[in-house]
Amino acid sequence: MKKTLYINLNGFAFHIDEDAYDKLNQYLKKIENSFSDKDEAKEIVADIEARIAELFSGKKRSAEEVITLTEVEEVITTMGEPQDIADEEEPQASSSNSSSSSAAAPIYRKRLYRDTDSRYLGGVCGGLGAYFDIDPLVFRIIFLITFILYGASLPVYIVLWIVMPKALTITQKLEMKGPASYEAWEQNIRNEYQEVSEKFKQSQTYQNFSGSFSKGTDAMGNALRTTVRILLSILGVAIMVGTLAALVSLILTFTFGFTFFDFSGLGNYYTSLPGYFLASSDMIIGSIGIVLVTCIPILLLFYLGFRLVFRFRSGNRVVGISALVLWLAGLILVVYTTARVAREFSVTEDKYKKEQLTIPQDSTIYLNANTQTHIPEYQEHLFDVNRLDVYLADEKVHIQGRPRIELVRGDEFAMDIKKMARGRSLSNALQNCDNIEFFWMQKDSIISIDPVFTIQENSKIRDQKLTVVITVPEGVKVEVADELEWVVYDNLD
Repeated sequence: MKKTLYINLNGFAFHIDEDAYDKLNQYLKKIENSFSDKDEAKEIVADIEARIAELFSGKKRSAEEVITLTEVEEVITTMGEPQDIADEEEPQASSSNSSSSSAAAPIYRKRLYRDTDSRYLGGVCGGLGAYFDIDPLVFRIIFLITFILYGASLPVYIVLWIVMPKALTITQKLEMKGPASYEAWEQNIRNEYQEVSEKFKQSQTYQNFSGSFSKGTDAMGNALRTTVRILLSILGVAIMVGTLAALVSLILTFTFGFTFFDFSGLGNYYTSLPGYFLASSDMIIGSIGIVLVTCIPILLLFYLGFRLVFRFRSGNRVVGISALVLWLAGLILVVYTTARVAREFSVTEDKYKKEQLTIPQDSTIYLNANTQTHIPEYQEHLFDVNRLDVYLADEKVHIQGRPRIELVRGDEFAMDIKKMARGRSLSNALQNCDNIEFFWMQKDSIISIDPVFTIQENSKIRDQKLTVVITVPEGVKVEVADELEWVVYDNLD
């Protein structure tokens, strides 16, 4: 019983017996050995394998049918022996040999590489200059100017340095520089191959299996590929422009402080706000995390658009893996910072103080706003946090709280001051209570009291609250000034 083998020809699977396989294998090797240029011989053998696969497919009636030695010999007869392929010519081939030889010279499609022979750093500008036929100095000036103005070129250059492959081999350097740099070189080293391959391509055998159907499908395929490439290039340009605009916007935002995080050192109103919530170490860690989480996806989108436009194969998985690792690291830093800030609000503590008051002779108390308390006339309100108002005034950020002042009846004339704050521990919460600043003063029948409370400079916002309870005996009347009515809760009646 003959041994059956399983082979693959041009993507088609066949069952073939051992004798037929040996015959077919010897035939293909003879063809390959008849050409001196091994690379080009492989291309021709691949074309012949494609035709043989078509002939075998026509002979098979089922997927399990085995190709026999007889069928292989029939296919070889149809294709012709290697010497026949090399010698067979059309009558008019000699007259058109020179013109067809030059026309058939293979042309490399221009590809994007880093030019390591003309570089100052990574060869990115040299490669871009070779691709666009522009002096690399132009790209170097563009990168330098954008780096000085906004710094946007630095991450872009680093991404291109990583994803653009280096032009190391002769073929890669020729693809980088385009047809003008390799025409003469190509013609010299492939002279012999051109003579043999032209004979093969003009032979009757080749004409049989590369007929009108093949030409028609090639034309349709080329048109479809061209259309897809144009659409992908347009999409790539749109992605690149959009991501660059987003990247520049983020850099401007972080640089000139239109956010909580200021990397310019210029400072502005908003950049001091995180200091009221975060410790300096948390601000650094959180800033790095936010930059990674926002910028890594933008740089990846730019890389995608870049590949769609220039259609180069990087083959470097380090880019994707590194981007994922950095993005996850940024997310971890953001979550870590959020957890640390949440911990600063985990413990709540109160602090009480009781002050005795003096009843005036006329039994009337006048509750007035403290005139020494400075409240700017113009305020730009930013936000509030549970009765803590944050606003801009006098070119500074101000934080003030709204106290709750209650008037109640009782047996004594006294003032109970209750301060409340949060912290990461009991002692820290008590310290935050002590940071609440609130002033009052009694002079005869007048009690001057702050309409707002503040927290000490360099203190953090930790949900500070202030409640003032004034106990008033029966028969004592209290008159509240208009400036205090918005914070006083009168429960005397």
